[in-house]
Amino acid sequence: MKKARYVRVDVFANKPFGGNPLAVFPEAEDLTSREMQLLAMEMNLSETTFVVPPTKGSGADFRVRIFVPDKEIPYAGHPTLGTFYVLAKEGRIRLKAPMTTVKMEVKAGVMPVEIFSSNGRITKIVTVQNLPEFGPIIEDVRGIAKALSLMESDFDVERMPPQLVSTGLPWVIAPVRSRRAVEKAAGNAAAFTELLDELPKGIADLYVTCLEPVEPSSTSHSRGLYLTGKNVVEDPATGSASGCLGAYLVDHELVPVSRKVVMKNEQGYEMGRPSKISIEVQTSAKKDIESVRVGGTVVDMMDGYAYL
Repeated sequence: MKKARYVRVDVFANKPFGGNPLAVFPEAEDLTSREMQLLAMEMNLSETTFVVPPTKGSGADFRVRIFVPDKEIPYAGHPTLGTFYVLAKEGRIRLKAPMTTVKMEVKAGVMPVEIFSSNGRITKIVTVQNLPEFGPIIEDVRGIAKALSLMESDFDVERMPPQLVSTGLPWVIAPVRSRRAVEKAAGNAAAFTELLDELPKGIADLYVTCLEPVEPSSTSHSRGLYLTGKNVVEDPATGSASGCLGAYLVDHELVPVSRKVVMKNEQGYEMGRPSKISIEVQTSAKKDIESVRVGGTVVDMMDGYAYL
């Protein structure tokens, strides 16, 4: 019988039972792809990660395979933060205060990860995402409104139209006028499926957001919804979507644009798992986006073994 060690953490949280839970298998080199998928199904979290040696010649320090319950995905934000928190805490990364940079290989490419520490204590993990790719603007919001069980009048298409954005993993950013609209959004699986048939292949995620946060220190209030099988699932904290959101807000100048735009995105409130996600977008003198960073804190939850 094969035994595989895992660590459970909560990401984008400052205390247990908040943020987005993650299972990390830090020594997964002996697991097959099928075993990884089965373990992700068994964990039944939004994502589970498996750390394996990097591909020769990639220049990466670690290769991370990220699985949702039904498939492997190219990149995700909170799995990046949680995985590198575990690796750093277990001493597999030599920390140099105030910041240590390591390189992560995922299906989306090789991406930097920044680990902030003080006196040996990890204070924050930051994932440096890919430069944003902006897809088509969606002017006809009828499909999105039905998928989210909202009214067309909840959207302000002229000021902030829904748009497909990717900084490693594509999301449809769907801004609405008010926090009330975000709170009342509910996934309609049949309409969700119809909408996805109209989008590029592989898009399965909607990020509904507004500029009316709960906390005065926040910039936005968001919810991440995606289709798994025939069910719409909600994510309590989504790093990949937060990077897309930050790029969208800067590109549409919905926030004041400077050389470094710092934002705070809140998520998970409707699920009872409040999360705070830090976003930093750096721009050129011409306001072109030069980098997107998403960061936050991680807390330990539990650890154990899986038996295969």
